Amino acid sequence: MAALAVPALALLAWQRTPQVQTVETPQLAAVRAGEFRDELPLRARVEPLRSVQLDAAEAGRVEAVLAHEGDQVEAGAPLYRLHSPEQEQLLMQRSAEVAQQMANVSVQRSAQAASLALNRRELAQLQAAQTESQAEYQRQAQLAAAGFVSPAALEQAERRQRLAAQLLQQARQDLRLEAETRQQSIDEMARAVQGLQHGLQLLERSRERLQQRAPIAGQLSGFQLQVGASVRPGDRLGRIDDPASSVQLVADVDEYYLPRLQIGQVATGPHGDLSLAQTLPQVQGGKVRVLLRWPQAAAPAALRPGQAVDLRLQLSAPRPALLLPEGPGVQSRLYVRQGRELRPRTVQLGRTAAGQVEVLAGLQAGDEVLISQPPSQAERLALP
Repeated sequence: MAALAVPALALLAWQRTPQVQTVETPQLAAVRAGEFRDELPLRARVEPLRSVQLDAAEAGRVEAVLAHEGDQVEAGAPLYRLHSPEQEQLLMQRSAEVAQQMANVSVQRSAQAASLALNRRELAQLQAAQTESQAEYQRQAQLAAAGFVSPAALEQAERRQRLAAQLLQQARQDLRLEAETRQQSIDEMARAVQGLQHGLQLLERSRERLQQRAPIAGQLSGFQLQVGASVRPGDRLGRIDDPASSVQLVADVDEYYLPRLQIGQVATGPHGDLSLAQTLPQVQGGKVRVLLRWPQAAAPAALRPGQAVDLRLQLSAPRPALLLPEGPGVQSRLYVRQGRELRPRTVQLGRTAAGQVEVLAGLQAGDEVLISQPPSQAERLALP
């Protein structure tokens, strides 16, 4: 009986003892002393330092494509031609309006010339009548002085002379006012015609812009226009890269690093060191764009726009530190190996860069740490 009781007690004790969970596939890494390099890996693309964007200035349908992607074009060379029925119709309408207004001005000028001729004849007749009445009055005055004409006849001749002078003066004023009014009306119509002609010239120039020409000489890039495509003002159609300029690198960086980006930071790559020249402030899709450039006249001649280049942007100077490989298990509470077990420990971690985590406190060189995800948060974990 005693022999049977001992195994039973042992089994009962084993069942009451807490079981230690085993980590099936642990990934362990040792803490090592080294140099923490605060670097950011980037995938950059080569772009020309100077280029001109091709944006559509007019709306229309592509009638002809006169250049293609990768072509070397000269300044002023035609790139494509648009057709715009709306603009053609508007141009015809404006041309008809200009012709109509010019015809109206011609009619008014003819009417003014005829009116001036009639007015001159009327004024000549009034001047003759005034001269005749003046001469008649002088004869009547001489006869009245000799006693051959009565005072009443002299008074009547004087009235006729004053009336003729008054009619002549009034006619001169009326004719001058009429001429000024007609001239003012013609001048206003002429100014309206000039405005219409100016608008017509603008339309003709916009019609000329239906054929886009190269603003500078260079290589056509990103130009994928097809015949029949519709184009609206402001559409980005491509760019022309200046062959005389150098190249730069453009990379997208997570907005998390935006506060740490500084002009002049050094980036290393297979084609030499570059410096951060500009950070574009717009955030798109959680990314900010940075421009990196080589020192003057140091850009590699072999690079071509569109190529991809791997870089490492140095955010701060290297410094001695304890390092751990990055992993899901590397947290402020992690597991440290002690024999065949893993025990939790609270540590202080610093920055993460290039797959390495900076250890500030809680560990020492040589400690083995579980960098994979622990199966639980137990106080003890067993190694297989």
